[in-house]
Order: sequence, then C-alpha cells, then structure tokens
Amino acid sequence: MTTPPYVPPPMPVGTAAVSWIDTNDIAQLHVWSTDGNNITERYWAGSAWASTNFLAKGGQVSATVYVLNGAPYIRVYCNYEDVTTEWCSDAGGAWYTGSYTPT
Repeated sequence: MTTPPYVPPPMPVGTAAVSWIDTNDIAQLHVWSTDGNNITERYWAGSAWASTNFLAKGGQVSATVYVLNGAPYIRVYCNYEDVTTEWCSDAGGAWYTGSYTPT
C-alpha cells in the first residue's frame, strides 16, 4: 500500500498578525498566513482586505512590529525545512532578509 503525496489544505494552517496606529491615527493591521508551504500577506485597507506581493517559503510564521518616529519596522519569521528566515521592512520600505540566527 502506498501513501498518497501530501497535498496542503486549501486554507491557511497558520497565521501571524501585527498592528499599529499610523501617523494619521489610522489603525494598520497586517496578517501573514501559511498554507503549510508558502506564506502570503494581507492587510486591512480601511474597508476591505487586500493582498501584497509578499511571498516566502514557510510552514510556520511569526511576526512583530515596533514603531519609531511614527514609522513601522516589521519583522516576519518564516520557518521552512528547519531553517528560520527573518524578513524585514523598515518604515514602509522594501522587504529584505534580516540577520536573525537561532543561536
């Protein structure tokens, strides 16, 4: 008897979220979800959810944000095949790979 190949579920199996109040006193909410293989980001755009171009490999995800001078500094941690990659976005800038190491 053979085992069928793993097929990830069609819905998120893990999420992480961060929020902050921007300089216009508007609440910002960002959510990253994984289907077990890939992580994507959605955010609340004031009246509806919208997607971003964030895409990373990962079966697990966590995130944090800190605000300096009104600007968000976001850190997203994606675990894939026993390796954790830190993705960073500073003050609304482009995503880049951070320097996080597990030890």
